[in-house]
Amino acid sequence: MYKLIKGNIKQIADQLLVTEQGYITQPSPSPRAGPPLPPRHTNSSAPYPPPSITSQAATQRVIGTLYHPFDNDPRSIEAAEYKNNWKWDDARRVEYTIFQEHLRTLGADHHSTLQVGYNLAEIDLESGYLGKAAEWCQWVSNNSQRVLDKRHPLTMRAESLMGEILVSQGKQQEGESVCANVLARQQMTIGEDDIDTLETRRRLANAYSSVERREEGIATAEKRTESLKRLLGENHIKTYAAVLDTIELIVAKLSSSNEAMAIARFHTGTEDIVNVVQEASREMNNLLGPHHPLSIRSLRLLGACQIFTSGGLTEPSETLRRALATAEENLGSDNPETIQIVVYMGLMYAKQSNPYSYLVSQQNLELAMPWFRRYLDWAKSRDILSSPDPQAILGMIANMYMGKRDYQQAQNYYEQLVTACQKGNIPVPADVQNMLQLCRMNTRLMSPYTSSSGFESLLSSFKRL
Repeated sequence: MYKLIKGNIKQIADQLLVTEQGYITQPSPSPRAGPPLPPRHTNSSAPYPPPSITSQAATQRVIGTLYHPFDNDPRSIEAAEYKNNWKWDDARRVEYTIFQEHLRTLGADHHSTLQVGYNLAEIDLESGYLGKAAEWCQWVSNNSQRVLDKRHPLTMRAESLMGEILVSQGKQQEGESVCANVLARQQMTIGEDDIDTLETRRRLANAYSSVERREEGIATAEKRTESLKRLLGENHIKTYAAVLDTIELIVAKLSSSNEAMAIARFHTGTEDIVNVVQEASREMNNLLGPHHPLSIRSLRLLGACQIFTSGGLTEPSETLRRALATAEENLGSDNPETIQIVVYMGLMYAKQSNPYSYLVSQQNLELAMPWFRRYLDWAKSRDILSSPDPQAILGMIANMYMGKRDYQQAQNYYEQLVTACQKGNIPVPADVQNMLQLCRMNTRLMSPYTSSSGFESLLSSFKRL
């Protein structure tokens, strides 16, 4: 799978949304031999030939794990197992038990206590509790700087994680700056090829994408994938995860705006992306099994790519529903990966007929809203409505209602968006303020026709005269 991705994904990313030409495969520099002749039939009772070398080479296996236990404590091993299966609630429960014991016996300044605190911050970030993740990360960062050193690996690791948290909270510029500074410091101290350095590079790639430097983000993710391949091997699970990270950034580029989604739908390069992601998803399924979190993620990315092709709803709907059923069964209904699938289900219905704008039919709106409401309820339960993704969904819903001239509903979602921005200390976009004022003006104009209170107050004033 990695060789296929390596050979195609960068060319597709560079060409898509830039040129009107589709992806053109490059011919191999080495001449290809013709196909082998079929064996001549001699005896029907002859035994079948043994498996060939190529078939044995094809049966590879994935090595390594995404998360390693901190020590030989059975609880630490159990927590790592939960994290490798994305069972974040179970991992948090075990890690917090370890933290309380270390805090009581070793003290808050011990390296082991600080490390478990970092693990808890990482778990809360992965499970969507951004506020709690920021609290844990800040605690670890402050104590490690004071006790250890600013250039200690744990201190830099905590600062790198804080950069990712800032990006997730909507403070993209600040998060990008933090990740870039930490990366430079790690390169000078622990080296370019250290796993912590490569993890910061992943965070920096996501930060670049969040500040509209999407090509730079994709290039950074590809560089990280090459490093992991060289250090750990093509078959290491972190290499496979890095490939999916790169695909994730390409999907984000496809859905970055109405114009991008419209171009992607009619661009020939989009079909090449679908083919690459489909091959990656098939490989993940064969190597890891359909229930593995990375297999579910690859299936979700495949469905997301299929949304942007012009082939209708059948294919992406089947793919995303298969991913959703598997995720709900194996990860849980409120797992962040499950919720990401829910978001794409809503986006699929909202954009099925008109990728250029938010002018949707009543049927599309009715099909999309249950998915968007489910996502917003999940975001409210984690108190992250002020984050970029929930804000994007609130703005999308408000614009859809506005396009249908349902000003009351549009005003409701615009007001929620403004409140979320204010809570997160994020400037409210000017177009949102303008649309909210327009909604309020229309609802005021409509109010005399829906209520008699205005006429009653006018008559009462005449009676007093």
